[in-house]
Order: sequence, then structure tokens, then C-alpha cells
Amino acid sequence: MLKTIHLLIFLFAFQLVSAQDTNKKLDSLNAILSKIKNDSLRSLEYQKLINLNRKANPKLHYLIIKQHLCELQTTTSNSGRGKLYRELGINYRNQGKLDSSLAYYNKAKLIFEKLKDTLNIAKTQSSLANVLKAKGDYEGAITNIKQSISFFKNFEDKLPQAIVLNKVNLGGIYVFIKDWENADKYFLEAFNHPFIQKTPSALNSVCINLVSTKTELNEFTEALKYASIAEKTEKRPKSLANLNNNIGIIYEKQNNYQRANSYYKKSLELNQQLNNKNGIIKSYNNLGNNARKWKQYNQAETYLLKANRLLEEADNLNSLHFNYQMLFTLYYEKKDYKSAVKYSILEKQLKDSIITIEKQKAIADFEVAYETEKKEREKNIAQQQLLISQLENTKNKNLLYSALVISGLLLIAGLFYYSRLKAKKKAEIITLELKETQKRLALEKQYKDSELKALKAQMNPHFIFNALNSIQDYIVLNQKNLASDYLGKFADLIRNYLHFSDTGFISIPEEVHNLKLYLELEKLRFEDALDYQVTVDDKANSEAIKIPTMLIQPYVENALKHGLLHKKDNRKLSISISKPSEKIIQCIVQDNGIGREKSKAINQKRQYQHKSFALKATTERLDLLNYGKERKIGVDILDLKYEDEATGTKVILNIPIVNK
Repeated sequence: MLKTIHLLIFLFAFQLVSAQDTNKKLDSLNAILSKIKNDSLRSLEYQKLINLNRKANPKLHYLIIKQHLCELQTTTSNSGRGKLYRELGINYRNQGKLDSSLAYYNKAKLIFEKLKDTLNIAKTQSSLANVLKAKGDYEGAITNIKQSISFFKNFEDKLPQAIVLNKVNLGGIYVFIKDWENADKYFLEAFNHPFIQKTPSALNSVCINLVSTKTELNEFTEALKYASIAEKTEKRPKSLANLNNNIGIIYEKQNNYQRANSYYKKSLELNQQLNNKNGIIKSYNNLGNNARKWKQYNQAETYLLKANRLLEEADNLNSLHFNYQMLFTLYYEKKDYKSAVKYSILEKQLKDSIITIEKQKAIADFEVAYETEKKEREKNIAQQQLLISQLENTKNKNLLYSALVISGLLLIAGLFYYSRLKAKKKAEIITLELKETQKRLALEKQYKDSELKALKAQMNPHFIFNALNSIQDYIVLNQKNLASDYLGKFADLIRNYLHFSDTGFISIPEEVHNLKLYLELEKLRFEDALDYQVTVDDKANSEAIKIPTMLIQPYVENALKHGLLHKKDNRKLSISISKPSEKIIQCIVQDNGIGREKSKAINQKRQYQHKSFALKATTERLDLLNYGKERKIGVDILDLKYEDEATGTKVILNIPIVNK
């Protein structure tokens, strides 16, 4: 307790001495500046002092700006005031006070707009973008940077680096919101600029960014080209570690696991030299995941367990969640089901914890925002009350020494001020109502997303239940070796659905692979009395084209159970996937079954009427997927007939293309 009191006394004394030291420095500077009578020379000296203390002494930097602003209030130097407001914006941004920083940047921008000073408008908007990015307003940040670039074009001969650095910054924002195409576009423009080509450090940074965007766009050859440029000149260990990690990712995606392993090891060595714990964990996770894909299970286990030990000491829940997923997949592939179940349970528990933490953080953010707004309103009210009080005192003094005419003028001025205050209050109320509307819309969207995830979570257990019933029937009715083959294929299919269960979208080749595996299982259950054909147009057969996970399978299941199951022979099913336009994927599921009318009649005769949950769930899921979308998923179900006799059913799915 005594030690704590001594520490508090020391800190108080230190702050007091520090404040006195700052005041002494300011008094000393004032003594020097007071000797300079020429206004222009004194402004130049002020600017030198501001630049000198911007990072070295933020408090003195703030006091110098405020003092210079006081002097400029008596002059007509609007441009000077604008620059000082921008300096205050920088000061508050460095302190992390983003709202205050934003307010002063906007003040500076208004002054420069009135003066039509395009160069200073461009500089201010560039600074504004950084603050908006830090606040999470990415749309506003992008708008300000683009406007800044357009203004800087008038000064490209004097400030060539200004445009290109803004483009790099703009690319970085697009990376943060995962708009890889736009990010790639601006990084390429920066790469081709003469300033970047002449500046090695800037060139390396741009190349490393291009490696990331090209990898995300699956342009691996281009990604390796820029990686090669950066490898030759990059000397910074941390950047080299990130670069080697990115190159490893490229080779892993190309299934060149050996080369990926060598680059992940280089990244690990550099991170160990830097004692970068998060980097070491990331390297171990990548090495383990790559070794698992390479079928080097013992090596994969060693790396993943090393990462696991480090993660249990660190506060990095997302990396630990990824590590648990990789350990589950590894042990599942090794058929060590006991360990797989262990890490599956840990992964689920951690996922629930992450969701809980995110909810708590969101609530805390709302509370902080509310308290901040409340304090700001109270501060404004106090300032207004103080101003009103001052005006009243002035009015009382004037009443003592002025005539009735002057009193009348003061009354008119008071009424004018009141009307302006009322208009300002009305504007504040409108702004608050707009914010509340935006929050409500965001909560509605979050509810729809949650509802969609819950429905999808119901569909996967339903499919597993049906498949297990089929396995049980086959084991009872057929030989054990064939039952074993059925179980093996079923395990592969379940592994695929486990892998894709948390993803909202799946590529066309992956969906086709799962459909074929499912149909192989159904063909065994039909005792080979089923002919099926899956055709995919070359234009549609691309990893870049994504569709909702398990969208087609319920319609195939419905064709088998309600159309073909009631036939004894000549069971035929065809699935075709094509790309009739740049925006649409079309899937046609056609069977030669008994048709919907006859199937319905058969089901009605049974005491236990089967309810097709999967198709019902898919219909509800389509409603949620289409909610609020301009381009919706369309489904047409056609009854095929020949001379009024049912010859089958045809389902046409029109799916808007999503490039993930």
C-alpha cells in the first residue's frame, strides 16, 4: 500500500514538472517570437516550430497551434487558419481522438473550398480519408481519396508522389474490404508509376501487395512474378517473412506442397529471429496445414501442436480456432477419431466463446458511442448556456449605458440568435433520427443472416439422417463387403460436407464432385438400377464461379425419392450445368420418373406420410438468399408428359453468379 502511494506521488510530481517544463518552453518561444515584428516572418517561424514539435512534443505542438490561431483571429489570413486547423486534425489523430480530428479536418476543408485552394483541399481530403478509414467508414475514405487524386492531377509535375501514394492507400482500403479486383487495379497503377520504380522501398511494398491480390484472384503466375521482384531487393526481415509466407500460400494453392513447405520454413526462421510470436504461430499453422495436404501426417501433427502450445499462452482466439479446425481435420484423416472428437469439441466451444465475446464487444461499443454522444450533447448545452449567460450580461451592461434604441436592437439580435439555435437543434434531431434508422436496418440485416445460418444448420443433419437410414437398409439387405464400400463413400461425402458446412458458397467443380459422390451412393442403394449423367459446360466449370452450398442436392434427392424410387427399371436421371450468360449459371435436373401427381397419390395412401424436409428447407432458404437482392435465384419445376401420361419431372435452377 505504501509503495502504491509513493508511486502515485511520483507520477503526479512528474506530470506537474512536465507541464511546468512545457509552459517554460512556450514562454521562452513567445519571448523569441515577440521580437519578430514582421507578420510573414513570424508565421514562418511558427510553422517551423509546429513541424519540429509535431511528433517530438504533441502537447507543445497543440499549444503553439492554438496561440498562432489566436494571433490570426485579428488578421485576414484565412489560408493560414485552414492550415492550422489541419495541424490540429493531425494532433488529435496522433492522440487517437478521431472525432475531434475529423471536425478540424472538415473546418480546414471548408476554408480551402471557399478560397478554391485545390492543392490544400487535396492534402486535407487525403488526411480525412485516413481518419475515416480508422473509424471504419470505408466508403467515405474511398470517396475522399478519389477526390484527392483528381485534385492532385493539377500538380503532378510538382508533386508526382502525391497521386501514386494516394493510389497505394486506396488499394489498401480495398484490400481491407476484400474488393480484390479494385485493390489489384490501383496497386498495378502505382507499380507502373516512375516514382515507385525509382524508390526501392516503395516498389517492394507495392509488389508484396500485388502478390496478395494476384493470389486472391488466382493469378498465380503473375503473383510469383511480383514476388520475384520483391525477393531480389527486400531487406527488411518482417516484410521478407510476410513475403515468404505469401509465396508459400501460392505454391500450396498450386498443390506444390514441397516448395510451399520451403517458403513457410523461411518465414518461420525470420519470425523466430524477430521474436514475432504471432508470426511464428502463423508459420506453424501454415506448415502443419500444408504437411497435412502433403500427407505428411506426423510432420503436420508436430507443427500444429507447436502452434497450439503457443496459442494457449497467447490471446489470439481466431488463430486458435483455425488451429483446432486443422487438428480435427488431421486426426480425422489419420483415423484417430478420439483425438478428432476432442478437437472438434474444443473448436465448437471456442467458436461459441468468440461469438459471445463479439456480442459483448458490440454491446460495449454501443454503450461507449451512446456515452460519447451524451457527453458531447451535455458539453454543447453547457457551452450554449455559457454563451447565453455572457450575452445576457452584455445585454444588462448595455442597458445601463445605452438608450432604448440600442435595447431594441439587442432584442432583435437575441431573437435572431434564438431562431438560429432552434434551427440547429432541429438539424441535430434529424441527424439522430437518421442514425437510429441506419442502426435499425443494420440489425434487420443481422437478423436475416442469423436466420439463414440456422436454417442451413438444420439441412445438414437432415441429409446425414437420410444417408444413415440408407446405410442401415443396405447392411441388412446386402453383403458386408459392399456395405463397407458404401460406408467408405459415405465417409468421403460426410468429410466434404463437414469441410463446406461453414461456408455459404461453393465452386462449381466442388459441387459437381459432391453430387457425383452422392449419386454413387444412391446407385448402390438402387442396386445399380439407376442410370445418371452429369454434364458441365466448359464455361461454367471454373473455381472462380461460386453458388450457394448444397443448393442442387435436395432437388436431385427429390427426383430419386419421389420420381424414380417408384419405378422398377429404366430409371434415368440427368444433371446439366451451363453458363447461358455472363451473369447466370443454369442447372437442369431431369428424371423419367412417375411424375409429381402420381407420387403425391402414392404418399397419400400411406399411413405414414413422408414430409420432404430438405425441399421445404431449400424453399425457405431460397427466400432468405433472395431477400433484398436485385438478382434472385429462380426455380421452375415442369411436369413432363406425353399424350397426357407423365414421363418425368424437370427442375430448372437459374443462379446468379457470385465471384468470391
